[in-house]
Amino acid sequence: MIYASAPGKINLFFEVGPLRPDGYHSVTSVYQSLAIRQRVGVADASNWLVTTTGDLPQEQLDLVPTGEDNLVVVAAKRLAEYAGVEPKPVRFQTFKQVPVAAGLAGGSADAAAALLALNQLWDLGLELAELSKVASRVGSDVPFSLLGGTALGVDTGIELEPLPELPTTHVVLLVSPHGLGTKEVFGAFDELNPEGDMSLDPSAIPSMLADSKLLLGKNALWGPAAKLRPELRDYAGLLTGRRGFLTGSGPTLYFFADGAVEASSLAAELESHGHFTIVTTTAQAGARLD
Repeated sequence: MIYASAPGKINLFFEVGPLRPDGYHSVTSVYQSLAIRQRVGVADASNWLVTTTGDLPQEQLDLVPTGEDNLVVVAAKRLAEYAGVEPKPVRFQTFKQVPVAAGLAGGSADAAAALLALNQLWDLGLELAELSKVASRVGSDVPFSLLGGTALGVDTGIELEPLPELPTTHVVLLVSPHGLGTKEVFGAFDELNPEGDMSLDPSAIPSMLADSKLLLGKNALWGPAAKLRPELRDYAGLLTGRRGFLTGSGPTLYFFADGAVEASSLAAELESHGHFTIVTTTAQAGARLD
């Protein structure tokens, strides 16, 4: 079996434009990869099969699709189509550290890792730029899951510009037991913001980030997500002196911490309120063969 892994992510900044005629939204996103990763193994099989284990609670693992609707299978079929080869069935073993339907690109990381592993299994010899083209046909976050690091994403998030590496920062994730659907959150966004919520020209983002002038944690989907899940507003203010920020379409909130000791303390405080937390750090590695 051939293995590859890819990182989860948070959105340090996220603005969203109005609904486009093609049914998508243009976004301006500053992506940041995390140290938590998804690992995917691939092997030839007689039929498509996805099995899942991981560091997550069983109720999280039970949410992972096991059929051909799983993004690893979608990625395999898109890759075969791009390469002009027969999409032979594959057995996937996925090991998950990134929660499901949480705004952390767990499924996208699975897909990115699968593309890298399948490129080896099928001996396609595709370069990263070619795999990124395939990734953009699988999902908006999949190209970033391949790239990793810190990056500016525009269009639907698939057009990426690597940004200078930021200092490694400890992050505490507050993970909701119930996910939020991306389509549901964007639908609420369209109701609240029919003209979109774009305030910055994407070209200004790199210099603003470098000069510490970018409002980190801003997310245009915060209002829609909180409308659907009002308790998120309470969760975001649970820690004195620390604000929780929404990543992607949520419902996961992330809190920055000043080092490992404080991160553990913040996580313990959140857990005392009955929440599931993950302590991790920012990281620069993208998808890689393991």
